Amino acid sequence: AETNFTNNSGQVLNKIFNCRKMVDLAYVSVNYTPGGGEPSASLIAPGVGDAFLRGIYKTGDWNYHRSPLGPLTWTSNINSSASGLLNTINDIRQSQIPAAGYAKPEFIYAWLPGNPFSGNGQAIGVPGAAAFGNTELTRFQRTFAHEIGHCWGEQHNSATVGSVGYDVLQGLKDPQGILPVMPSTKSDVMVAGLLTNQAWVAPITFNDCINDARSQCSSFDGGDGGGGGANDALPGQRCLRIAGEYNHVRGRINLQPSLRIDLAEPTEDDPTGDAEIRVFGPGGRVLSNIRMRTGTARESCAGSGLDDRSSFYAMVPETINGSSIERIEIRDIKSGNTLARQNRSPNAPTAAILSIGQVAIGGMVPAAAPSGDPSITLDGDIDVSWLASDADGDSLEAMILYSPDAGTSWVPVAVGQKADPMAGENHAQFSTNDIPQSAGPNGLFKLRVTDGINQSDVEFPVMMAMGSGTPPDVHVISPNTGITVKQYSSLVLQGSAWDIDEQLLPEANVTWTSNLDGPLGSGRLFTTRALSVGTHTLTLTGTDSTGLTTSQTVTVTVTARPVRSPDLNFVGVVNGSDLAILLGDWGQSTQSDLNLNGAVDAGDLAILLGAWQ
Repeated sequence: AETNFTNNSGQVLNKIFNCRKMVDLAYVSVNYTPGGGEPSASLIAPGVGDAFLRGIYKTGDWNYHRSPLGPLTWTSNINSSASGLLNTINDIRQSQIPAAGYAKPEFIYAWLPGNPFSGNGQAIGVPGAAAFGNTELTRFQRTFAHEIGHCWGEQHNSATVGSVGYDVLQGLKDPQGILPVMPSTKSDVMVAGLLTNQAWVAPITFNDCINDARSQCSSFDGGDGGGGGANDALPGQRCLRIAGEYNHVRGRINLQPSLRIDLAEPTEDDPTGDAEIRVFGPGGRVLSNIRMRTGTARESCAGSGLDDRSSFYAMVPETINGSSIERIEIRDIKSGNTLARQNRSPNAPTAAILSIGQVAIGGMVPAAAPSGDPSITLDGDIDVSWLASDADGDSLEAMILYSPDAGTSWVPVAVGQKADPMAGENHAQFSTNDIPQSAGPNGLFKLRVTDGINQSDVEFPVMMAMGSGTPPDVHVISPNTGITVKQYSSLVLQGSAWDIDEQLLPEANVTWTSNLDGPLGSGRLFTTRALSVGTHTLTLTGTDSTGLTTSQTVTVTVTARPVRSPDLNFVGVVNGSDLAILLGDWGQSTQSDLNLNGAVDAGDLAILLGAWQ
């Protein structure tokens, strides 16, 4: 045993400590109707779905939470509609989440059930901000981290990690059973087509990502890591979203109908771009030219080859210098070939909401903003029926939006709805559990329909109360349940707590308790070494401002271990000499602090007397 502590010293020179902020990452559960429905909620939840991501990308923290807009229903085969899915979730991140009054996340990720996509997953660009992937048990965690790596700006490589790595929180133990020590021979996460147990992170990928601007603290967050949310979540303007799929083999872009976005940031001109968007006003006058890079994410994430198709996505102002857009053309800069063209048709579509749940109204209804009706309350699963038609016979795409505050903010409850004028009524479904609770009888609905460039909005002219409140989402990230640790070991307690009505819960509203030791502390992350011997049920509880709570528990067994001996003078017997040493240290944090609670007190005296010889 060491007896002289005065000669212990250490020094580290020339180290700079940089602030890294909490990065906001929203995830979307995809209700994939061609097969599988929604993925397992337990696989994509914080603490499991993001385990590999947290292990290798060391931001200040991750605010990984479900999208406030609820699950996304996808009816097309993903192998022929990957670009459409990427564009849709990019819509959610770019415009729909901010329009609903939430912070715009740095990244958004969509989870598919199983692995129906031939490429495992795909990112919208390198770099980018949107991606999707699978929930196949042996690869889903690594695929998630891989696609976010593309969003950071990482290309595929063939590197091994080159040094021993550590899964510090043992996040990959559940459900993979992967040991915490990662051999130097494992492949970097950006090697394509790997299983989770084959990969970790090489220094170059690790450093590139933590040095990305999106993980760095900026002036507005006070230098303390902030609460997440993209730096570009600023007031924008009304834009048209121009999106589609670029077929690189045919040299054509198949455009979706352009969609009005109430609040968005226009795409900036990129002088290195290979394609140009030309926007024309009345009389063929050019209103704007925007250059863009395309096809940056064409490498297949299954392991080989290039994808023939990639996503195309841009925002342009709906009016420019007071002129409306009459025509959009996209051309290849090098060849001058036209890649796509979209013209405004003579007539805008017409639309009407027929019913919201049991609240019905007939015929075409103009926009209205009546006073709220407290007698109308909707809760649970809701069906929306609606009509749309177009005098020009154009194909139509619709979105249904909900406002919890009488029109100040809007939350999409159904997107990418195809309107069939010949089929009569169209229907969409949503759950009130997936949207914010209305502020009293101030819930309002809007139907938005586009035929390409023309847009039509119609509001449902009855305000109503929506939902009875939703408790927060709470998840334990660490420790794993069922683990055993030695007494006085440092145990990391980490959790996540996010609320659809209030977003990130305050640290004081996130509490930890033990059934043996009582309250342990509050906050998303802290370390304790004071758990008593025994099997603990640790409970993490999140509480929102209305008092609604959610709890999650894990079990941890602490086994006895002598760390500091009551034989304080190391003579082999506990006697009066040791008692004198302890009493001389009373109230201090010294070697006499036998129970490691930070000060010598009655608890330490009891331990010493219990070992008296």
